[in-house]
Amino acid sequence: MCGGNTKETYLEILCFSQFYKHFVFEEDEEGNRNKRMEKYFEVS
Repeated sequence: MCGGNTKETYLEILCFSQFYKHFVFEEDEEGNRNKRMEKYFEVS
């Protein structure tokens, strides 16, 4: 499409949970970082 109004579109074809123990750092309102363990993450 030359000179046309192009718009990006995405199609989600797969969404699943990958089970993997990993650490996540969260920052609280005082700026401190807290570490916690997650057991999975979302993949799409």
